[in-house]
Amino acid sequence: MDMDMDMDMNMTMTMAMTFEFSKSATVLFKFWKFSTIGGLIGSMVGIFILAFAYEALKFYRGYLKDRAISIRQGNKGAGDARFTQVSIMSKSHLIQTLLQAVQVIVSYFLMLIFMTYNAWLALAVVFGLVAGYFVFGWNSATNNVNDDHCS
Repeated sequence: MDMDMDMDMNMTMTMAMTFEFSKSATVLFKFWKFSTIGGLIGSMVGIFILAFAYEALKFYRGYLKDRAISIRQGNKGAGDARFTQVSIMSKSHLIQTLLQAVQVIVSYFLMLIFMTYNAWLALAVVFGLVAGYFVFGWNSATNNVNDDHCS
Protein backbone atom coordinates (compact mmCIF):
# COMPACT_ATOMS: atom_id res chain seq x y z
CA MET A 1 0.00 0.00 0.00
CA ASP A 2 2.86 2.35 0.80
CA MET A 3 4.31 1.71 -2.65
CA ASP A 4 0.96 2.56 -4.28
CA MET A 5 0.73 5.83 -2.41
CA ASP A 6 4.27 6.79 -3.41
CA MET A 7 3.51 6.03 -7.05
CA ASP A 8 0.29 8.07 -6.93
CA MET A 9 2.02 11.03 -5.29
CA ASN A 10 4.91 11.01 -7.74
CA MET A 11 2.74 10.79 -10.85
CA THR A 12 1.97 14.17 -12.34
CA MET A 13 -0.30 14.98 -15.22
CA THR A 14 0.73 17.65 -17.63
CA MET A 15 -1.86 19.91 -19.15
CA ALA A 16 -1.29 22.52 -21.79
CA MET A 17 -1.45 26.03 -20.38
CA THR A 18 -0.85 27.79 -23.67
CA PHE A 19 -2.89 27.62 -26.85
CA GLU A 20 -1.60 25.19 -29.41
CA PHE A 21 -2.84 24.09 -32.82
CA SER A 22 -3.03 20.37 -32.18
CA LYS A 23 -4.79 17.62 -34.11
CA SER A 24 -5.38 15.54 -30.97
CA ALA A 25 -7.32 16.17 -27.77
CA THR A 26 -9.78 14.75 -25.30
CA VAL A 27 -12.96 16.81 -25.22
CA LEU A 28 -15.13 16.81 -22.08
CA PHE A 29 -15.34 13.01 -21.72
CA LYS A 30 -12.88 10.12 -22.04
CA PHE A 31 -14.83 8.71 -24.99
CA TRP A 32 -14.56 11.98 -26.98
CA LYS A 33 -10.96 11.71 -28.13
CA PHE A 34 -9.46 12.37 -31.51
CA SER A 35 -5.98 12.13 -32.96
CA THR A 36 -6.59 12.62 -36.67
CA ILE A 37 -7.48 15.55 -38.88
CA GLY A 38 -10.88 13.96 -39.54
CA GLY A 39 -11.54 13.66 -35.82
CA LEU A 40 -10.47 17.26 -35.31
CA ILE A 41 -12.76 18.54 -38.07
CA GLY A 42 -15.67 16.45 -36.83
CA SER A 43 -15.15 17.74 -33.29
CA MET A 44 -14.92 21.31 -34.53
CA VAL A 45 -18.22 20.93 -36.39
CA GLY A 46 -19.89 19.45 -33.31
CA ILE A 47 -18.53 22.22 -31.08
CA PHE A 48 -19.60 24.88 -33.57
CA ILE A 49 -23.14 23.44 -33.52
CA LEU A 50 -23.14 23.33 -29.71
CA ALA A 51 -22.06 26.98 -29.49
CA PHE A 52 -24.60 27.99 -32.15
CA ALA A 53 -27.31 26.12 -30.21
CA TYR A 54 -26.29 28.01 -27.06
CA GLU A 55 -27.08 31.31 -28.77
CA ALA A 56 -30.33 29.86 -30.16
CA LEU A 57 -31.30 28.80 -26.65
CA LYS A 58 -30.60 32.29 -25.29
CA PHE A 59 -32.80 33.76 -28.03
CA TYR A 60 -35.59 31.26 -27.39
CA ARG A 61 -35.57 31.99 -23.66
CA GLY A 62 -35.86 35.71 -24.42
CA TYR A 63 -38.69 35.01 -26.84
CA LEU A 64 -40.57 32.94 -24.23
CA LYS A 65 -40.04 35.62 -21.59
CA ASP A 66 -41.31 38.38 -23.89
CA ARG A 67 -44.30 36.24 -24.84
CA ALA A 68 -45.17 35.56 -21.19
CA ILE A 69 -44.95 39.27 -20.38
CA SER A 70 -47.13 40.26 -23.34
CA ILE A 71 -49.74 37.64 -22.40
CA ARG A 72 -49.82 38.96 -18.81
CA GLN A 73 -50.13 42.55 -20.03
CA GLY A 74 -52.85 41.52 -22.47
CA ASN A 75 -54.92 40.18 -19.57
CA LYS A 76 -55.19 43.65 -18.02
CA GLY A 77 -58.25 45.72 -18.80
CA ALA A 78 -57.99 49.25 -20.19
CA GLY A 79 -58.48 50.90 -16.80
CA ASP A 80 -57.05 48.06 -14.72
CA ALA A 81 -53.65 48.98 -13.27
CA ARG A 82 -53.27 45.79 -11.21
CA PHE A 83 -50.51 43.35 -12.06
CA THR A 84 -51.44 39.81 -12.98
CA GLN A 85 -50.37 37.39 -10.26
CA VAL A 86 -47.63 35.04 -11.46
CA SER A 87 -47.10 31.71 -9.76
CA ILE A 88 -43.67 30.25 -9.12
CA MET A 89 -45.16 26.91 -10.21
CA SER A 90 -46.55 28.22 -13.48
CA LYS A 91 -45.86 26.22 -16.62
CA SER A 92 -44.03 29.18 -18.16
CA HIS A 93 -41.70 29.55 -15.16
CA LEU A 94 -41.00 25.82 -14.99
CA ILE A 95 -40.07 25.74 -18.69
CA GLN A 96 -37.81 28.77 -18.23
CA THR A 97 -36.14 27.05 -15.27
CA LEU A 98 -35.51 23.89 -17.28
CA LEU A 99 -34.10 25.92 -20.17
CA GLN A 100 -31.89 27.85 -17.73
CA ALA A 101 -30.46 24.54 -16.49
CA VAL A 102 -29.72 23.43 -20.05
CA GLN A 103 -28.16 26.81 -20.86
CA VAL A 104 -25.89 26.68 -17.81
CA ILE A 105 -24.74 23.14 -18.66
CA VAL A 106 -24.01 24.04 -22.28
CA SER A 107 -22.18 27.22 -21.26
CA TYR A 108 -19.90 25.32 -18.89
CA PHE A 109 -19.28 22.68 -21.56
CA LEU A 110 -18.20 25.45 -23.93
CA MET A 111 -15.95 26.95 -21.27
CA LEU A 112 -14.32 23.58 -20.58
CA ILE A 113 -13.81 23.00 -24.30
CA PHE A 114 -12.12 26.39 -24.56
CA MET A 115 -9.93 25.45 -21.60
CA THR A 116 -8.47 22.47 -23.47
CA TYR A 117 -6.18 25.15 -24.91
CA ASN A 118 -6.60 23.56 -28.33
CA ALA A 119 -6.73 26.63 -30.56
CA TRP A 120 -8.83 24.85 -33.19
CA LEU A 121 -11.50 23.94 -30.65
CA ALA A 122 -11.41 27.43 -29.14
CA LEU A 123 -11.97 28.90 -32.60
CA ALA A 124 -14.92 26.55 -33.13
CA VAL A 125 -16.46 27.85 -29.89
CA VAL A 126 -15.92 31.48 -30.86
CA PHE A 127 -17.18 31.07 -34.45
CA GLY A 128 -20.24 29.12 -33.25
CA LEU A 129 -21.14 31.82 -30.74
CA VAL A 130 -20.56 34.60 -33.28
CA ALA A 131 -22.61 32.83 -35.98
CA GLY A 132 -25.38 32.17 -33.48
CA TYR A 133 -25.41 35.79 -32.40
CA PHE A 134 -25.45 36.88 -36.04
CA VAL A 135 -28.52 34.75 -36.75
CA PHE A 136 -30.42 35.24 -33.48
CA GLY A 137 -29.04 38.39 -31.84
CA TRP A 138 -29.71 40.95 -34.56
CA ASN A 139 -33.08 41.86 -33.02
CA SER A 140 -32.05 43.23 -29.63
CA ALA A 141 -35.68 43.75 -28.64
CA THR A 142 -36.06 40.00 -28.13
CA ASN A 143 -32.48 39.38 -27.01
CA ASN A 144 -32.88 40.40 -23.39
CA VAL A 145 -31.57 37.27 -21.69
CA ASN A 146 -28.35 37.59 -19.66
CA ASP A 147 -25.47 37.93 -22.13
CA ASP A 148 -22.81 36.57 -19.75
CA HIS A 149 -21.02 33.55 -21.08
CA CYS A 150 -20.60 30.60 -18.74
CA SER A 151 -23.57 31.57 -16.62
